[in-house]
Amino acid sequence: MTAATALPTGRLKHSWLPAWVTQYLLWAGGLILIVGPIIPVVWASLWSTPLYEAGGSLTLANYQDLLTDPAWWEAVRNSVVFAVLTTIGSVALGTAMAVLFTRTDLPARRFFSSALLVPVIIPGLPLLLGWTAMYAPAGYVTRWIDEHTPLPIFWDLYSVPGMALVSIGIAAPVVYLLARGALASQDASLEMAARSAGASPLRTLRTVTIPLVRPALLNSSMIVFALSLEVLGLPLILGTSNDIQFVSTYLYDNWLNVVPSQQGLVSAGAVVLLATVTVLLLIRNRLTGDVARFHTVGGKTTSAATVKLGGARWPLFAATAAYFTAVIVIPLGGLLLTAFTTILTPSIDPWTVLSTTHFQKVVDDPVFSRSITNSLTIAIVGGALATVAIAALAIVAHRSSFRHRTSLQYAMVYPRAMPGLVTGMAFFWSFVILDPSGAIRASLWGIGIAFAVRSLALGYSAFYPQLASLGEDLDRAARTSGADWWTAVKTVLFKLLRPAMGVSFVLLFVAMLSDYDPAVFLVTPGTEVMGLTMLKLWIAGSAGPVAALGVIQVAITLVVLGFGRLLFGVRPGA
Repeated sequence: MTAATALPTGRLKHSWLPAWVTQYLLWAGGLILIVGPIIPVVWASLWSTPLYEAGGSLTLANYQDLLTDPAWWEAVRNSVVFAVLTTIGSVALGTAMAVLFTRTDLPARRFFSSALLVPVIIPGLPLLLGWTAMYAPAGYVTRWIDEHTPLPIFWDLYSVPGMALVSIGIAAPVVYLLARGALASQDASLEMAARSAGASPLRTLRTVTIPLVRPALLNSSMIVFALSLEVLGLPLILGTSNDIQFVSTYLYDNWLNVVPSQQGLVSAGAVVLLATVTVLLLIRNRLTGDVARFHTVGGKTTSAATVKLGGARWPLFAATAAYFTAVIVIPLGGLLLTAFTTILTPSIDPWTVLSTTHFQKVVDDPVFSRSITNSLTIAIVGGALATVAIAALAIVAHRSSFRHRTSLQYAMVYPRAMPGLVTGMAFFWSFVILDPSGAIRASLWGIGIAFAVRSLALGYSAFYPQLASLGEDLDRAARTSGADWWTAVKTVLFKLLRPAMGVSFVLLFVAMLSDYDPAVFLVTPGTEVMGLTMLKLWIAGSAGPVAALGVIQVAITLVVLGFGRLLFGVRPGA
């Protein structure tokens, strides 16, 4: 049965709006939500008074105050050093893991390949709390090594290199995913030719394999560098005690912890940060644009030959296992021990101080319990509404003749490059202008909208591969049967995209449950979310209950991802 004969034979109802009107409305609505909020941030950075106050005039004083502040330049220096160290370490480590797991006979490489994705799957803040509990100067592992072994302690998490060490463990999987995809798409005939010419396996990797994945490495380098510039939780938790400021914490402190709040200066800093990240994104597109000369896949590909590690096989296995233990197992253990013990110290056997007291406090404390409820509400309702909106925008961007569809494709990816603090500030000023009463900002809708826009690219990534795999014959069959564009979308494409909508919802749920950066400027008493609550209370010294809340967040995430894989085949990083 063809697609045409499968359609109803009666007269199809047409949309009361012409297709071009529907497409323009969706395009305009998308751009207003994505690009529109940036305008008030720029306005606030050029205005002499906060936008919610009367009066004021255009000025460059905010930028002058920012650029003449030594603390700003110190924060910039720390952020750049941190980003460079994180990028170098994660690219080297992620690339090495990709080669080991896809090109060699390393034992248990499939298990390691899946385990490496744990920092991508689970929320980053709880994992960071586990790192702190175990590897901080007063952490369990650090103190145990210091008291029971002659080994030197070569790390200090409360320093820029120490924070970069933590960040590498979280960012390396991103590089691994991109490098693994590039390696999997290569035709191995070039490697085989090099081996036939007498090149050793290591020389083949160095002279053939690695150069062919250069676009992926450049791409991942720019992504990691840009994300490292905007990180907030890591420097707030680890840098505050040593008065180490990053760009993100400089903006955070001048908005929340300085009286009076330096909102104009912070808005100027946000514009500078956004411009920097945007330039990095453009450079990334330029560097990875000319990739045709790196394509090696023709009509018939040759599977890659496995490199025999020989005598290095088991030492490399031991090194890999040690890395996973140090970076994943021990931090997760630290999170669990902090949550389930009254005190965590190597001087006391943790089995003697096991307790669920911290979880009981989470249940009894209204701030904690309200944070869980609010985060779940935002993730469920926001994820569902955002999925429908992204589906409609993706169809306009990829399955219409709309003249501006290409701009929509770029716009939907851009919010993920936008720093979370800038996103939150953008919607704060937008709500100040459009809703002076503060009703939206004082509700979960304000935070939910900001979270949804920030996660657009993630949801969009579930749709465009599915749209690319669906032939346009189905659209044409519906149109031939008398359906207009919008009717064909509703009766054919939306139904065929149900699996992609399920995947998108799961991804958005997980992302919105874990997000907290935009909430810094939007949260009000009663609208707390889990991530920001954990961050603030950890800084205040409430380690146990915060760890318990982190365990709950991780458990919710794993349950949702488990159902997602069972129902929709969701496999993060696949």
